[in-house]
Amino acid sequence: PRLSWKDVEWIKKRWGGKLILKGILDPEDARLALDSGADAIVVSNHGGRQLDGALSSIRVLPEIVAAVGSRTEVWLDSGIRSGQDVLKALALGAKGTMIGRAYIHGLGAMGEDGVTRALEVIRKELDVSMALCGERDVKALGRHNLLVPAGFQGGYVRS
Repeated sequence: PRLSWKDVEWIKKRWGGKLILKGILDPEDARLALDSGADAIVVSNHGGRQLDGALSSIRVLPEIVAAVGSRTEVWLDSGIRSGQDVLKALALGAKGTMIGRAYIHGLGAMGEDGVTRALEVIRKELDVSMALCGERDVKALGRHNLLVPAGFQGGYVRS
């Protein structure tokens, strides 16, 4: 409860290296993170484990990408279970995704070979999904590849 953006500045100064902040779910927090010295941000609700009523990461991603523009890379965590999920995140502006749960499931099932297999499955799903969208390069992905419901972005009251 006592942490502040000044603490981020303090850590950045002492660390000296790249500082990536994970757990950003609000556009204003994204801007404050950058102003405080973050080199990149990860949009994440930590798998919904912290506040089960928090908005999903994918829901707030477009607004956060718009808020920071080209100032930094925005990655997405939470909810990535397939190559299609990776495609959706990239199409909504993420530069990359994290796949912790798939990694852990693969590790638990088959050890190192399971991790390799999980990565292969996600890569193949992404490749097939891109082909079905008529895309060959992830850099070409955008909102035109998705059918986004009306009211998906915004539509909630901030206090």
